[in-house]
Amino acid sequence: MNLKLIILTLQLLFLLYGCATLPKPLQEYESLKNVPFSVVKNNPQKYYDKPLLWGGRITNCSNIEEGTLFEILHLPLENDGHPSETDNSEGRFIAKSKNFLDCAVYAKGRYLTVVGRFKGLKEGKIDQMPYSFPLLEAEATYLWKKRVKTYPHPYWRPSIWLWYGHPHWWFEYGPW
Repeated sequence: MNLKLIILTLQLLFLLYGCATLPKPLQEYESLKNVPFSVVKNNPQKYYDKPLLWGGRITNCSNIEEGTLFEILHLPLENDGHPSETDNSEGRFIAKSKNFLDCAVYAKGRYLTVVGRFKGLKEGKIDQMPYSFPLLEAEATYLWKKRVKTYPHPYWRPSIWLWYGHPHWWFEYGPW
């Protein structure tokens, strides 16, 4: 009986910690998740005015009278809504926010996730090439913090010198 209780508890903990949730601003809005970019672009009338959850890397930001306009390189989303740091993209989309969002903060290269209503395709250009951008009217946006890779203390690196760290430790810091 005790073993069953332990297993049940472990399963519950695993379930709780294994489920990633969206950030609060994105949770407040209903949206269709996991709708492929290419499906929407190839069948825009089916998804017109439907709320979508998309994200990616900002390629352009501009402030206009009505708010802020983002051009975003679409990237697949991870379970927590963060755009994957990958080069696998099906294209770009435009997200239009009614709010003023400072382009110095929402800078090129930052990751952004958007919940917005699909409003059809908007003709535009990428450099000199004509392009049809899917357009989302943003209901909520989430700018992700820059991810910083952290490493353990500099002299405690994985090596065959497990008990002392790296052999240069003696010369850099000394045993004292």
